[in-house]
Amino acid sequence: EARKLTDMLHGVNEAAWSPDGQWIAFTAPTGPTDDDAVLTGQKKLNSDEKKQREDEERTRLRTISRISYRLDGRGLFDRYNQLLVMPAPPDEERGIDSASIRRLTAGEYGHAFLRWTPDSQEIGLLCNRDENRDFSFVQDLWAIERETGAARRISNNTMEIASYAWSPDGRQVLLAGSRDMRIEGSSNIGLYLLARDGGPEQLLTGDVDNHAEPGISAGFGLPGPYQPQWSADGQRVYFLVSERGCIHPYRLDIARKETTRLLSDDSVTYCLALLPDEQGLLLTRALPLHPWELYQLPLNAGEAAEATRLTHLHDQQLAEFTLSEPERIYYQGSNSDEIDGWLIRPVGAREGTRYPLALFIHGGPQGAYGVSMYPQFQLFAALGFAVFYCNPHGSTGSGQAFMRQVEGDWGGWDFQDIMRGVDECIARGVADPERLVVTGYSYGGYMSMFTIGHTTRFKAAVPMAGVSNLTSFVGTSDLGFWQTYQAKGKPWDPERADYYRERSPLTAAAQVTTPTLFVHPENDLRCPIEQSEQLYMTLKMMGNVPVEFVRIPGSWHGGTAKPSQWRAYWEKTVEWFRKYVEIRPAEYE
Repeated sequence: EARKLTDMLHGVNEAAWSPDGQWIAFTAPTGPTDDDAVLTGQKKLNSDEKKQREDEERTRLRTISRISYRLDGRGLFDRYNQLLVMPAPPDEERGIDSASIRRLTAGEYGHAFLRWTPDSQEIGLLCNRDENRDFSFVQDLWAIERETGAARRISNNTMEIASYAWSPDGRQVLLAGSRDMRIEGSSNIGLYLLARDGGPEQLLTGDVDNHAEPGISAGFGLPGPYQPQWSADGQRVYFLVSERGCIHPYRLDIARKETTRLLSDDSVTYCLALLPDEQGLLLTRALPLHPWELYQLPLNAGEAAEATRLTHLHDQQLAEFTLSEPERIYYQGSNSDEIDGWLIRPVGAREGTRYPLALFIHGGPQGAYGVSMYPQFQLFAALGFAVFYCNPHGSTGSGQAFMRQVEGDWGGWDFQDIMRGVDECIARGVADPERLVVTGYSYGGYMSMFTIGHTTRFKAAVPMAGVSNLTSFVGTSDLGFWQTYQAKGKPWDPERADYYRERSPLTAAAQVTTPTLFVHPENDLRCPIEQSEQLYMTLKMMGNVPVEFVRIPGSWHGGTAKPSQWRAYWEKTVEWFRKYVEIRPAEYE
């Protein structure tokens, strides 16, 4: 049975054994006034001391002097994850002496992605200790010496590192990261090689114009963390690339800087592990009509291989449902660029019959829909709706230039792409132009609000956790500074003031004729609930259109207090749509 090794005051976060098996490193939330003896459990607090501490924490005044002081899903914070190390438990019976736990880091910055070097001498961590860290997503790789706590920065404070992996000999490190967005805007995540002692990084994936990282949404949650995989001889790396709605495994020859795609089917892979002796890859994959399963991909040199499914976790449950296969469609969007889209016909659909169409818009905007299974889309198809979703300009997976185009153009080419996709569904004879509805979450919520102010073609709308006022968003979001880069300027810059006003859905409120239901988590700090409140109150006081507001208590932008709340999102959405569009049973088989 598992046994408790630590008694940390605020619990622990990440943990990792040293390769030699002698040490355990871990991160733990640490407050500015936490005494190390109390933090590690060496000094115990009695019940009165605990109550006093809780009361003081609940009622104390908080003086804010930084931009980064709150985070969605975390709330207001002044605790940061610090690195600690302790000897491994000597045997199964004896525990860890709290006095043997040593704290190696301190400061007003957190540490994440804990990885030991192969020689067990240093501990790698991602952290930004720069004075301007509140204005960027930059993450540097730091190495912390196990015995002394001496810290050295390996990377050069110009990259947003997402993950990394030490080479087998420990002399180099592979970084999966993108360039600082402040320099040139959003960039692809690439693979970079860097010496353990630091110096210039070397781009290895210059021939891949897409994220070398999972960058596509998955409708059934995330199966685990991603990390590129080195071969044992250090000559090759296995990694993932997000492209055109798929995430495929690739192999990189480091010396030649050549990449090879190992699979090309319609699938999404989020995790991979290299089997011993490079026999194959263990993959966590999802298909359009099947959630995550484990697959094995043989790595036979010179031979095309297929992945074999190893698990059947969902077969019995899926057999109980009638599902509708997503049809991938391509059409011409803005700037004559080809847009990826998917059309799901309702269950029981007949050829030559038009159906109500539910338009779903993804978040981001630098995100993407993919070929994984989206249960909410299948719900709508089962209830009689055709479903359309696409990856307009700004989405990941169609190259860096395509992804960057949305910056300084929210509601521009992306809006045109989405409307042309709806036109394509109508032209194919599937969508009824008189029974169109629209919804989306986060940036999809913004675009849903923007859509109803710039067209009257939709009969109902449900913007979820969206943005209505770009100016107030800068000041109220936990990542408001990011919007100033997306907008290519600040709202108080004279040359960008018109953009902030024109591209805010609130500005077009008087043109809205679409019955609208706003859905928003009450604890949302990413797109604060005041964003929905502003447009809701404006439309309500104008009194020109039916409008309601659903507040989700206890939930935040990236999660819900209970799974049932997420289901309730879609039940409310379906209920609203069916008030304003007709489902005609005679149209289905």
